[in-house]
Amino acid sequence: MIDIHCHLLPGVDDGSDSEEKSIEILKEYKKNGIDNVVFTPHKDHPTIKTNIEKIKQSYIKFKPKVERLGIKTSLGSEQYLQPKIKNVRPLFNNFVLIEMPTETFPHFFMNKIFDLQLDGYQIIIAHVERYKWLIEKKEIIENLKKLDIYFQTNIHALENKKAEFYRKNKLIDFISTDHHANSRTEIDLSAYKKYPKITQNMEKILTPYINREEKIYQI
Repeated sequence: MIDIHCHLLPGVDDGSDSEEKSIEILKEYKKNGIDNVVFTPHKDHPTIKTNIEKIKQSYIKFKPKVERLGIKTSLGSEQYLQPKIKNVRPLFNNFVLIEMPTETFPHFFMNKIFDLQLDGYQIIIAHVERYKWLIEKKEIIENLKKLDIYFQTNIHALENKKAEFYRKNKLIDFISTDHHANSRTEIDLSAYKKYPKITQNMEKILTPYINREEKIYQI
């Protein structure tokens, strides 16, 4: 199984602050059958500052240590949606994982989605259950699905029913941990196995891209 959204790359954002902490968590990943992990540090977040060079160097150093655990790794980003995005850092050189304001609808939202698609990227909306404005505008959900936009929910949102609308309506394409290596949310990694249809569909979507040669961030 695969986790396409986590903040376990140490020392680069508001996630893990040490290699030791990340390694212990990733050992639990392996025990629970998660053997492919995409590190997705924040990018262009208004309050969480990150540095591309620091991310790159952390990944180059940390990757072989994780792979010794029997876990394949790759590097992407969690892109905060803005009117102008420079240097997109996609997952598997193809998917852009985007996050947005949770309370207010970004007026440039649809235009930017179109722009990213025209650039050849497929779009994944991160932790879709968090966006109050989206659940209130179900016509937007319908339009996004017509545009083949993927929805990702956090595994604990399925467990605590915050993503129930999306689950009941079969709108979930990806489940992930969004793990930050802290105690703000307990994450039951074994819960992945409760949703085999979703995890199998994830593998189907990702298979054409997952084994491509990785392009580390270009500075």
